[in-house]
Amino acid sequence: MQEIIIMEKLKCHQYQHIILISLDSLRNDCITAISSDFPDKFIGHGKLKTEMLNYVISRGTYFINCISAAPYTSASHAAYFTGCWPKRNGVYEFFNRQLGLPTIFELAKKAGMYTIFQTDFPIILGESVGFTRGVDKYFVESEGDAFLELLKNQHRSTVSFFHFGGIHYPYGFHKLKFAETDFPKKVFELENKFNIHYSKNSKKHPDMLDESYRSKKDKNFLLRYKAIIDALWTQGRYNDLHKLYIEGIDYFLKHRFNPFIKKIIDFVDKNDSLLVLFADHGESWSLDSRGHSNSIDDVVLRVPVILYGKGVAKNTVVSKLIRTIDIFPTICQYSKIARTNFDGEPINLMNPNNSIGSREAFAQVWRVGDRNKVYQHQQHIIKDKKMIKPLSTKLEKEAAYHDGFAINREYDVDGRLIKEILFKNTGKCLVTIDKKYGDITHLINLLKKYNRIRCYKNHKINNLKRSIVDDLKVLGYHI
Repeated sequence: MQEIIIMEKLKCHQYQHIILISLDSLRNDCITAISSDFPDKFIGHGKLKTEMLNYVISRGTYFINCISAAPYTSASHAAYFTGCWPKRNGVYEFFNRQLGLPTIFELAKKAGMYTIFQTDFPIILGESVGFTRGVDKYFVESEGDAFLELLKNQHRSTVSFFHFGGIHYPYGFHKLKFAETDFPKKVFELENKFNIHYSKNSKKHPDMLDESYRSKKDKNFLLRYKAIIDALWTQGRYNDLHKLYIEGIDYFLKHRFNPFIKKIIDFVDKNDSLLVLFADHGESWSLDSRGHSNSIDDVVLRVPVILYGKGVAKNTVVSKLIRTIDIFPTICQYSKIARTNFDGEPINLMNPNNSIGSREAFAQVWRVGDRNKVYQHQQHIIKDKKMIKPLSTKLEKEAAYHDGFAINREYDVDGRLIKEILFKNTGKCLVTIDKKYGDITHLINLLKKYNRIRCYKNHKINNLKRSIVDDLKVLGYHI
């Protein structure tokens, strides 16, 4: 009888439209709604202009302490889309395996919802990894066409996803398609400024990996841009790299994102919709962080998550720890999608602070060999249009967060621990502390437990029992 009462209390509003927007590589401290001095150090013409993001935050809920499950795009999105840890869903490395669990799109389609998927990165967010399963309409670098598809189906229940790669390098541009004049102009400017010039005959090639399909001309400009990135990082010119990143955010928001998000906001306001705006990872340049893919820096793992829609708490900033795996379970509470087994826990959108108890977060970096080897592997996958035998990988770095503390660990090629740092989590950033001031053993044990997780394709937990547990958690019970 008590269970029936609980379920009656939890008859959450089911939104007709679920809209997901991913801003690839956006750092949490690059949204000016929350004060941060990071962008101000590198932008010379005033404040970073994030007014449209600030507007959504002022009318919704902003989670400033969300930890991404991985610092690279495929694995991070897989965690968002399955509600499960990378070790559980099978995608935990950089573009090396296919999803082993159903995604939000598959389960939404099963529930009778129409699904739309738009991405700027069709190679690493496409068919070979399993992201197109359950998708009715798939678009590449065409957010306008994808939005029109949403408008055409506004009378139905929908789940739509819009992914933008414009904040990822080449910062601000993504492709010639979006900056036919400004992208080449920027490459010429940087080559002359830093005296760095890419040559096909060079013995040292830049990162050849790509996220999208490109023309020969487009590829040439990308490689020239990457050669500049590589040289600046090798020279330790991290401030110059951060300046390029900040300027790229400004360019992307002004020229591509702001006109789009205005249309989305108008759609959400006029229709029964829930908007979830998020990043997969941040960006940081230092000796130990080459952008993001090899990094467990807190500014890379701490990602912005913003929820907006009728019934969502307004002008609310949540500093309690959540994980990217918590987003799908939350959506299930407010949509037609049937609950499944999650590692994540749902959040009550009307009262988020009281529905979030103690949660632990994890992230890992897996070493996949030299870049040329990974590039050849990627080319085979593109040619065969399916995932082939995975490359052999080893754990390189890992992080764990719990109860106000975090730990970063790094290993050599033989798996030996070579670095271990303990942090205190202030809610906005991590501060290094002496190991004697925190329970480091507890965090290490959490990591050991996490590493025992294995990918499974058949859920063994009773769905009804798990559903009741989720309902209790969203009410605020800490169980």
